[in-house]
Amino acid sequence: MTEKPESDAKVVGGAGITAGRGVEIGDVSGQVAIGEYITQIRSISTTEMEDLRKSLRDFQKGLDKLNLPTDDQNIVTGDISAAIKEAGKEDPELSTIKMRFKSIVDTVKGAGRTIGDISELYEPAKKIASLIGMSLLI
Repeated sequence: MTEKPESDAKVVGGAGITAGRGVEIGDVSGQVAIGEYITQIRSISTTEMEDLRKSLRDFQKGLDKLNLPTDDQNIVTGDISAAIKEAGKEDPELSTIKMRFKSIVDTVKGAGRTIGDISELYEPAKKIASLIGMSLLI
């Protein structure tokens, strides 16, 4: 059996980057991963986590102003409650909070409403999206 020689490719990356063979990393904003078996974890500071908890609670207070149909309101209420519960854990999973918040945004859009039209929702939604690393088009 013959072994192939290893590549002489030069890999340049910042802290925490491990790569091999022909990898080039350009001007990227945010996290990027290519390949198999990759898990990306975003963490936030204690202060940011407190801001996230407060923003989720503020967002919850304004949800009734959307006047959603009952089924959609139930979905949104369940998702925000689950996101707040996750945020209250000692070691919260941001991916779970993000998934729940995305579900809220999608449900609201599906019902023909917009978060951006309601000032009580817009500011906390913008803050939440920023903290969890989500683009928010509302």
